[in-house]
Amino acid sequence: MHGIVHKTLKEYVVDRTDDGTWDTIVERSDLEPKLYLPVSHYDDAEIDAILETLSTMATQDRRAIERDFGKTLAPELLSTFSAHIRGDWDVDELLGGLEDVYDDIDSATEETSLPAISCTLESDHAVVTYDTHRDQQYCGLAHGVLEGVIAAFDGDAPVTKTACVDDGAERCEFRVDLE
Repeated sequence: MHGIVHKTLKEYVVDRTDDGTWDTIVERSDLEPKLYLPVSHYDDAEIDAILETLSTMATQDRRAIERDFGKTLAPELLSTFSAHIRGDWDVDELLGGLEDVYDDIDSATEETSLPAISCTLESDHAVVTYDTHRDQQYCGLAHGVLEGVIAAFDGDAPVTKTACVDDGAERCEFRVDLE
């Protein structure tokens, strides 16, 4: 997984707790402490272990933690990949161009295999599909990232999950209600 995810997850935990809690999570996850670099790539197992330990320590559902973390991750992803996104877009234009942006980013990140994302625009809403090859689906993370991206584009468009692989669907689908 791209290092920006690992780096931002550490910042997310430390911002909400402290460095000592992060150290405890790393220790309980049986990971070696390390400095996560945003341009490096790391094993998905590290994210899984941290999220599992965090959900146990916080007594909060992992999917809810993933979703909240995704909202924090979205601005970091937008900043990292800003060369692929037009700054003058509104939410509708961003969603309409999502597949092209995604293809640009996918071809630029050779070491990381990204999930498949597509978007269909309707008159009053968009349907965003998310499908990953990873063992862990990260559905909550995808939901939060989508919410965070929309918020970053000054959108007040609610995002509702309408299908989920965790519930037996082939892929996750999200409905974005456009104003």
